[in-house]
Amino acid sequence: MTSSRLIAISLMLLLASGCTMFRDDGPAPDEESVAEGPLGPIIEPELDRRDVQRARIDTENWELNATAGFLNVEDFGTEPVYGGRLGYHVTEDIYLEGEYVQSQISDSSFRRIGAPIFESEDEDLTSYSLSVGYNMLPGEVFLGSRWARASATYMTFGVGNTEFVGEDNVTYMFGFGIRTLLSDWFTIRLESRDRIFESDLLGENEWKHNFEITLSLGAFF
Repeated sequence: MTSSRLIAISLMLLLASGCTMFRDDGPAPDEESVAEGPLGPIIEPELDRRDVQRARIDTENWELNATAGFLNVEDFGTEPVYGGRLGYHVTEDIYLEGEYVQSQISDSSFRRIGAPIFESEDEDLTSYSLSVGYNMLPGEVFLGSRWARASATYMTFGVGNTEFVGEDNVTYMFGFGIRTLLSDWFTIRLESRDRIFESDLLGENEWKHNFEITLSLGAFF
């Protein structure tokens, strides 16, 4: 046997003994075993679980609102207005609503120049309508980093009647606003409307735009 063959055999024996020394015989008895899956070891991640509170929203469809604000009657200035609204939510996005509001209008600016319009200085104005509303942009209102409430921006269209100075006027109404749920049943609404009707109180029959802004507090039931 040549010296080169002896050296090769000696190296092979040394390599074989080294593999035996470094062979992994498994985890020590005090080590935690890892579950084996079809694709290899399965490692359970350590995640911090946080408590999630689901929003409680009343499932009732009726909504009753008390309303107060200001109404600007074209040619006669701005006066307080108040009333009530009753709505029925047909779907999540569409609702029907009836309303009744009342205000008192004055012709004092005309009386100052000696041209009174009304028999008495103050006249009652009442208006009622039936409208359909559409929730366009559902979302949330945030106050600070911890307080958030469900809300929706909506549009409303309606038709009704306005009684003013002894006359009944067919009235068309267009408005938009934002509704916020303060709790699962309590709501607050900020809304602007334009009440449009024909009037000839100043001698010429014209379409009058009467703008209104109101704040409403309501309840689902």
